Amino acid sequence: MKPLVLTSLFRRGAFLLATAALNFACSSDVRKNDDACTPDDADGIIDEPATLLLTVSDTEFAPKILAAQNTSEITLTLRNDGTTPHSFVVDCLPTPNNDGCPTESCFPSDSKIDPVPPGESVTILFETPLVEGIYDFHSDVAEDTELTPGQFIIQ
Repeated sequence: MKPLVLTSLFRRGAFLLATAALNFACSSDVRKNDDACTPDDADGIIDEPATLLLTVSDTEFAPKILAAQNTSEITLTLRNDGTTPHSFVVDCLPTPNNDGCPTESCFPSDSKIDPVPPGESVTILFETPLVEGIYDFHSDVAEDTELTPGQFIIQ
């Protein structure tokens, strides 16, 4: 082979190696670890604080859908525009598996709001769970059987 061809091949090889190293170093999945029970983050966005206002009447929550990033600090205000007390509770999300990991993902206990009297508001601060998915929320007041539940989407 001619020296010029060898030099060209060497340069191409060095360029490919540098490109591969750069792509590896700039990978978006910097939180990846060896814990099989820690799910990957699908959109690459975590820890994005949000302030949410949720209104409850005697028949529904508005908005019906709340959305936030996983592992984010949320400031949530529940305003009761109804005529009776209403609360806020987020159900756990089943995460069935056979590998010994938790079989459900839940919001922290400080995300629950006890019954709020009519015309009043309550503001809480909590962190969303790591596991992405659609979590149902509702009022756990016994008389709220007609109150339409909502969904909290963790993305």
